[in-house]
Amino acid sequence: MADDWLDDIVLVNESPDEASAGDVSLFRSIGEACRHLEHWWVEGGRGFAYTAAGDRLTLGVDNRDRVIATGKEHVPGGAEVVLGWLRHSAAVMLDVRRAKAVKRKKILSPSEERGELPSSVEGLIAYIGFDE
Repeated sequence: MADDWLDDIVLVNESPDEASAGDVSLFRSIGEACRHLEHWWVEGGRGFAYTAAGDRLTLGVDNRDRVIATGKEHVPGGAEVVLGWLRHSAAVMLDVRRAKAVKRKKILSPSEERGELPSSVEGLIAYIGFDE
């Protein structure tokens, strides 16, 4: 029960390929993710949504054009998909922070200076942060 909160966190990946990380957003709840997404994004199949625990979310649109979650399914390899999306997002964030550090707009941590990023889902979520 200690890791149930990973079921609450939602990752949305704007990518045509589920295995490839595109623009990944993190939300504290399914409701926050649904409120952020547009109906045309869901209807057009513009990406994918998973819980941080690795379950795939099925999204739909209600009769008022609001995005809703219509299902959640365990998929083999889902946890690895989520970890890959998070690793990619963290690496992009580190690149951005390094570029800003050169301009003296950010100060890197010693771990960032060494290019070391968290390795766990929890650590990566903490490093990246939430969109909402």
